[in-house]
Formats: sequence, structure tokens, C-alpha cells
Amino acid sequence: MFTSIRLKISFFIFLVVLVITLISAFVVTRIMDEYLLRSLIRKGFSLTHSTATAAGYSIVSADRLALDNLSARLSEQEEVLYLATVDDSGTVVSHSDLSLMGTKYEEREGKVLEVKEDGSSVRVVETPKGKVFEFRTPIVFAGKILGKVYLGIDASILENLKVGARWKIGAFSAGVTVVGVLLAFFLSAFVTTPIRNLQEGVSLLKDGKLSGELRIYSRDEIGELTKSFNEMARVITEQKEKLGRYTKELEDAYVSTVRILAAAIDARDEYTFGHSTRVARISVLIGERLGLGEEQLRDLEMACLFHDVGKIRTPDRILHKQDRLNEEEFEIMMRHPGDGAEILSLSDQLKKHIPAVLYHHEWYNGSGYPSGLAGDSIPLFAAIIAIADAFDAMTTRRPYRDGLSRSEALEEIKRYRGIQFHPEITDVFVELVESGDLDRAMAGTPAGERKEA
Repeated sequence: MFTSIRLKISFFIFLVVLVITLISAFVVTRIMDEYLLRSLIRKGFSLTHSTATAAGYSIVSADRLALDNLSARLSEQEEVLYLATVDDSGTVVSHSDLSLMGTKYEEREGKVLEVKEDGSSVRVVETPKGKVFEFRTPIVFAGKILGKVYLGIDASILENLKVGARWKIGAFSAGVTVVGVLLAFFLSAFVTTPIRNLQEGVSLLKDGKLSGELRIYSRDEIGELTKSFNEMARVITEQKEKLGRYTKELEDAYVSTVRILAAAIDARDEYTFGHSTRVARISVLIGERLGLGEEQLRDLEMACLFHDVGKIRTPDRILHKQDRLNEEEFEIMMRHPGDGAEILSLSDQLKKHIPAVLYHHEWYNGSGYPSGLAGDSIPLFAAIIAIADAFDAMTTRRPYRDGLSRSEALEEIKRYRGIQFHPEITDVFVELVESGDLDRAMAGTPAGERKEA
């Protein structure tokens, strides 16, 4: 029936009524708020001026009783929180709170709302009881200033008045709006249904949950837009599926490349063949128990496979030495974390693994290398790898020593809890071993020269 969006827009005239009503309500509310504020300020000034006039005579005549009666009478009003009369030295000579008599009056700073020519002022101040409109009027007698009158009016009184006025204005505005809504209800539904349908389609497409095409309700501009959206959605879905396959292939190729590189590094030493893979498996188990997410576990595994990449620069004479390393050789071996970090820094994609690779030989008590980090300053991944690396190294046979049994290695791990290894991670690892979960998970992992008992 309608082929132009302009015709449909005419059915939204009620929105104009709504906007005008809201603007009018806003303007009326602002005017009412200002009126109520001005009324309260006028009342406050009236009270303080009358009090100041009476206080002048009382101070000159030293009639403290009259001042006290005046303070008590005014403080009986619901909105008045306090009334204080202060002499020219700042000493309270009369106060609605008798305990403050004779004390120094502490003036509070706040937002100044108005200042009169005679020095009277009103400002909003914060008190233990909340916001207060504090009126200050000088006490003048025979042209001489004898002190000041301070009157505190509860700001919540004004807020209550505003709320009452707003309810009335809101009720009237709501009535006008309801009439407009009822008159245009069916027409607005006719227009908004295809728009809502298109909006839901965009949301589903964004979340990857769109299946099928959106219904085309009309042949106007919105109908053409929906038709174009359906065509765009088909193209996006097809491209997303292709991109997903390509991403999966690239990710698999990346992981495979890392595994090959790790195996190549480990293969330089027949005794450590499969070491990086085993460290990765152990570390991922620890990470799972610590509650790491899927993406974190994947990054942890990659960091483990790279943790000894720096040994590419370590000479074969040191890696293959049949005896224990001397001090000079050990210093060279200690360079492999830094060498590994330098190698990873060559790739922007691999830089995120640098902290784990660089610090996996740090000790919890700060006596490790290369930076002497301690406690929680050691990155989490590095602390996890430290335990997995040490356990695999202890249970692997070397030319100059036999590997420890699992139970012996576990006792060493326990012994160095809080010294070399992070206490919490140590407890998680010990539970993995003692429960048998580690053995079950490591089944099928490439083994080096190991002692399992």
C-alpha cells in the first residue's frame, strides 16, 4: 500500500507530541525548581534578618535568655536544623544546640548561591547530617557589626518539594504522551516491525548466529535495505567460513612449526629428546588446575616449547659434555634464557612469550638468574615452567648421573617449595603427581632417558 518511507514517517507525528511534551515538562520543571529554591532562600533571609535585628538588641543589653528563646523557637520549625548567634570574636553566644554555647563557631565552606549588599549570604555546605543551606547575616547595631547569625535549613526539604512538583508535572506529561501513543500505536507498529527485524538480523550476524534470510515486509526503502542486507549477509557468511578455515590451517601450521623447532632443539642432545614437549604437557596440566583459560593455556604451551630455544646458540661441546659443567661452561649455559628472549624478539607474534622464556630459571627467593626476580614478580608462566622443567630434568638420566625416580624428584620439589619454586604452584604440582593424574596425562609423551620408579 505504501511505497515511500516519507508516508510512513508521517505516522510518527506522535513523536513530535512526545518531544514537545518532554521539553515542556523539562522547562516547567526547571522553572518550578528555581521558584522553590528562590522561595526557600527568601524565607531563610527573612528569618536571619529578623533574628539579627533581635540579636543586636539582646547582645547590647546582654540579654542571653532572649537569644536562647529565639534560637529555641526558630529551631522548632521542621526545616530548620540549627540557629546560632556568634559575637564579633566568633564565639557562640546562642545556639539551638546548647552544648555548643561558648565555643568557637566553625564556618563551613560551600557553594555560594547568593550574596546581598548588606553582607548576608547563603551557600550549600556539607554537614554530618547531609547538605544544608546555611544563611549568614551580620548583626548590625548602631552602624557597628556585633557578630553574625547562622541559620541552617535542611536541603532535603527542597528536594522533597521538587519531587512532589515533578510527580505532578510527570503525571500530566504522561497523560498527554499516552494519548499520543494510543492514537499512533497501530501505525507505529506497522513501521517499526521491519526495522526491528533488520536490527535483530544485524545483531545475529554480528554474533555469528544468523541462519536464513530476513523477511521482507514491504517494497519501500526499508524493504530494499532488507534485501541488500540478505545479500550482504550471504557474502559475509561465506567469507567468514573461508577465513575460519584459513585461520585454522595457519594456526595448525604455526603450532606444528613450533613443535618441530622444539624437537629440533631437544634433538641436539639425545638425553633431552622430547624435553620441551614433556615440559609443555606438565605445564598445561598445572595451568588447568590453576584455572587458566583456553587461550592462556595455548600461550603457555607455546612458551614451554620455546623455553630452551636459546640453546641454539649454546656450543655442542657444552651441550654434549659427558661430565658436569665447570664454572665457565655453566656461565655460558646460563645465557640461554637471554639468548632465547633475543631470538623471540625478532618476531612481533612471539614477543609475548619472552617473559616466560627469559625468567624460567628465576628462584622464588630471588637467587635465580638472569635477573634475580623473587616472589610474585616472577611471571606466572615462568614460575610454572620452572617446576615442570626441573622435574623433567631431575628424572632424566644424564651422562654424569642417573635420573631420580619420580618420588625422589617429588621430594626435591617439596624441599625447595618457597625457595626455588612458587608455593601455590608447587602444591598444585604435588597433588598432580600424588593423585596419579600426571602419569595418566603423560602417557604417550616422548620419553628421554628416564627413571620412572
